[in-house]
Amino acid sequence: GSSGINAEYGGNDHTIYIYDWNKKHKVASQKGHQDPVLGAEYMPSSSSRFITYGKGHIIFWELEGGKLVKKSGLFEKNPKPRFVTSLAFTPKGEPVTGDSNGNLFLWSPSDRKIVKTNTGAHQGTIYSLAIKDDEIYTGGQDCKVKRFSGTDLSEQDCWSLASELHGRVKAIAFVGDKLAVGTYNNGVLYGLFGDEPEQIIHGHGAGDLWGGADHPSENVFATVGQDKVVYVWDAANHTPKHVFSIEKPGQSCAFSPCGSVLAVATTTGEWYVLDANTGEKLSSYVSGDEQIDAISYSPDGTLLAVGSHDNFVYLFDSSNLTGEYTSKGKCTGHSSFITHLDFSSDGKVLQTTSGDYEHLYWETETGEQITSSKDQRDTPMASYTCILGFPVCGIWPIGYDGTDINSLCRSHDGKLLVTADDFGLVNLFRYPCCNPNAEWSSFRGHSAHVTKVRFLKDDRAVISLGGRDQSIIQWAIDSE
Repeated sequence: GSSGINAEYGGNDHTIYIYDWNKKHKVASQKGHQDPVLGAEYMPSSSSRFITYGKGHIIFWELEGGKLVKKSGLFEKNPKPRFVTSLAFTPKGEPVTGDSNGNLFLWSPSDRKIVKTNTGAHQGTIYSLAIKDDEIYTGGQDCKVKRFSGTDLSEQDCWSLASELHGRVKAIAFVGDKLAVGTYNNGVLYGLFGDEPEQIIHGHGAGDLWGGADHPSENVFATVGQDKVVYVWDAANHTPKHVFSIEKPGQSCAFSPCGSVLAVATTTGEWYVLDANTGEKLSSYVSGDEQIDAISYSPDGTLLAVGSHDNFVYLFDSSNLTGEYTSKGKCTGHSSFITHLDFSSDGKVLQTTSGDYEHLYWETETGEQITSSKDQRDTPMASYTCILGFPVCGIWPIGYDGTDINSLCRSHDGKLLVTADDFGLVNLFRYPCCNPNAEWSSFRGHSAHVTKVRFLKDDRAVISLGGRDQSIIQWAIDSE
């Protein structure tokens, strides 16, 4: 609190610092442990005694006369874990720890010894602890929330969650009588322990998040992640309309022009045609054996282009939208992997960009390269997501290199342009943007590289996807 003293830990020597926040100065410091420190908690009703824990250790601390005194916890004959990963206190002030072996230990704070054990309480790491009414609740790597007796640590009940949807339980906390559960897949579930929980926050989990597409006629968008999950989102309510699972890690996606079908591409060269409302797999294909960063339907929906890391663009006849697609050939000429692609308004021309910053044009009927690129400068494009080209040559600030801008999107009315970069920024320009000194506005919300930006229906909002932070941010467009 504002009137208390807090403990912090940091630095390569894992030093423990005590600060008086009211007086804004350091009270004391002491080297913590040679191995990483994962957490620090004050003992109940004490501003001078606290515990730190981490790799292979738990340490009991006391502030005496302006100096920190530390004493290690004693595992004795009990199995010493690789990591102590969680800590909580019983109503009597007794420490309870969970660890990377799935063991639950109850400690005596006076002699720093383990007095009760439940070895193998979870299969895998216990990431979080919560205590209520003298009962201990745990969340673990096995995607279970368990309840134990605070007296003898015996298991009382178990709340099993679907690991394929949630990954593992990373954090738990009581809000009144209800339990909030944070998952590895960036979701939050909420409810009374033992009842079917409500998922109040949804998100993507393992791996980066790169795949995103706006719906052609509804205030809806889709995302697909390397966690093998596809979400179709209601942009007005910021909630999922549909959730689908796929077999391989997802990398890119595209709605058909009518919006009833969603094409989803993976990191392995496989791609699927799904019913956008039910998730039913209508058909599946393999285009090479490498990652597919770009996939798109032509404006009339009769063609589908697939841009692969094998340097080819594969063309398919998709006129039988919900049936089998047939190969029309492939575009051969890039010397690096395909990053973005767009159809012309009449569907006769395809523009593509690649990892070595080539910007090429193709005839969609034959797959042949159009070698005179300058003749295509004024070709109307149905979309503009390629990061190169005359209408967008002003998006590159001084100091940026070719890898720094990951995504681009022109608004549907052709007046604005938004980009996503490696610095966590979403940047807004006017379109066309041909002047290297063009003005723009930057907006920060992501913690790392931004992988995708798309305008939503009526250009009233933009969505941006974070790669490593796996977050989805919806930005309102100010009409002024």
